[in-house]
Amino acid sequence: MGDSVSFKDNKEGVIGMRMARELEHPSTQKDKFLDAQGRETTVAVMNNEGVTGMYLSSEGKTGDAVWGTRGRWTTLTGAIKGDTVTVAMLDHPKNPGFPTYWHARGYGLFAANPLGQAALSNNKDVLNFGLGAGKSVTFRHEILVLNGAKTPAQMEQFYTGFTK
Repeated sequence: MGDSVSFKDNKEGVIGMRMARELEHPSTQKDKFLDAQGRETTVAVMNNEGVTGMYLSSEGKTGDAVWGTRGRWTTLTGAIKGDTVTVAMLDHPKNPGFPTYWHARGYGLFAANPLGQAALSNNKDVLNFGLGAGKSVTFRHEILVLNGAKTPAQMEQFYTGFTK
């Protein structure tokens, strides 16, 4: 058997997607972001033509307010070529760190991060997850790509189906 494995608490996601430009949030100002090593990157204001994305979490947070908050699911809704679409990511109660922290950025990064609790909670929560030698873990997430906008009640129905 091998050695134990440690997953250091880090703000980067466990499962994530980079979304189409149309699903990003319209940007109204330049912004600064820090990577895991604390290096700063400045992102200029971009052309917002056709950019229509909006996040919504199971806890009622919207837009950029979803980032760094916990929830059972999060959606990203916007229009691509005139058709409204919703991309949803669902977190399962059996996952370590449930409910997950969302790394949902206006520039199109959409990720669930159950293991990055310290950076996303200002060190209020910390989870340095580890596995003993010969042990395993399963992370359960569901990703949905849906036609049209979905209400929180509709998302709760999808969530209930996923967690049964």
